[in-house]
Amino acid sequence: MPDDESPPADAAAEDAFALIGNETRAAILRALGQRPHEGVSFSELREAVDPGMDSGQFNYHLSQLTGEFVDRGEDGYTMRAEGLTLYRLIRAGSVNRRVSLEPFETGLDCYFCGTPVEGRYDEGNFELRCPGCDHVYAHTQLPPSAVETGDRGDLLERVDQYNRHDMLAYARGVCPICASALEFEFVAGDEVWTEGSGRLDVFLGCHCDHCGSSQYMSVGLAHLYHPAVVSFFHDHGVDVTTRPHWELEWAMTDEYLTVRSTDPWEVALSIPCEGETLELVVDEALSVDATRTAGSE
Repeated sequence: MPDDESPPADAAAEDAFALIGNETRAAILRALGQRPHEGVSFSELREAVDPGMDSGQFNYHLSQLTGEFVDRGEDGYTMRAEGLTLYRLIRAGSVNRRVSLEPFETGLDCYFCGTPVEGRYDEGNFELRCPGCDHVYAHTQLPPSAVETGDRGDLLERVDQYNRHDMLAYARGVCPICASALEFEFVAGDEVWTEGSGRLDVFLGCHCDHCGSSQYMSVGLAHLYHPAVVSFFHDHGVDVTTRPHWELEWAMTDEYLTVRSTDPWEVALSIPCEGETLELVVDEALSVDATRTAGSE
């Protein structure tokens, strides 16, 4: 394929993935993935993959990847962003390994029924779920490599920060999958399809028209990193950015939320800490008015 030739912008996804169904092409991606930004010559690449393979045959397989997953330049072959993403998915075990974790205690009692909440992992999905009322506190897609290292406490800390990364992007109106712009809307809890959503009065929901990703967050979770919230807890000696978000009852339930109006939407979230309360009033345009008041929790 000539250096200036590129595949059609809308090449079928099944055709792109079919290219790596061959062992040699998969090995080429693995070899380039170890040096993704460093040009690798044809001879070096063939030596790393299969030095005994006929040069013409190896060139055929390499040319099938060029343009889709691999770039060819003056310094040799390098990995395209698409190829690097695929390589990392394979290396993390997302597409070729199956791992399960038996349910384990998380140290959290369910806010709705008091049953100890459990963590579990199976088929690429990590959940914090209450076995008593079946309420889901966290649902995260993780590669097997994420749960194969560290103890359970370490895993929970990483899941919390990983989830926060996504929630912050969504809350700032940016899709964490494809970086497209998002718009939020208030959605009544009984209109949301997620398990246990009916236990909350309202969510902030968004859907990415570009890649199809969607997210529904409680009002509290959507404002975890609001400056007023972070400074409020900081003034009380609490780092709200590192405490597991499922341990923040004001963010995981609507116990501290009041729906003032639904047409237009306006809600008030009262966040308590050590005898002081931070009230966030959020309107339909997601404008926030923050007020602190002294008083008992």
